[in-house]
Amino acid sequence: MQICSLVVHSRPQALDAVQVGLRALPGVEIHAATVDGKLVVTVEETPGGPSALDTLTAIREVPGVLSTALIYHYGDDETLGEEVNCESHSA
Repeated sequence: MQICSLVVHSRPQALDAVQVGLRALPGVEIHAATVDGKLVVTVEETPGGPSALDTLTAIREVPGVLSTALIYHYGDDETLGEEVNCESHSA
């Protein structure tokens, strides 16, 4: 499972269209938007859906999006939580 939060900067005159485009992407939720075109967005990878990376790429391709900035990323990996064997070696 992957969860990301990002700030999306769009053209102010395209803000409504950008929001429609973002909402059409699986796992994307808009939490806030300003009149100058900045949006706070989360992306949650959905089972059987596209990867979070593919969704982040798709966000950049939405007409009217100027830039994206990744703010937070959480990745649940099967290897997380496993004990790691760290031995100290003397020279």
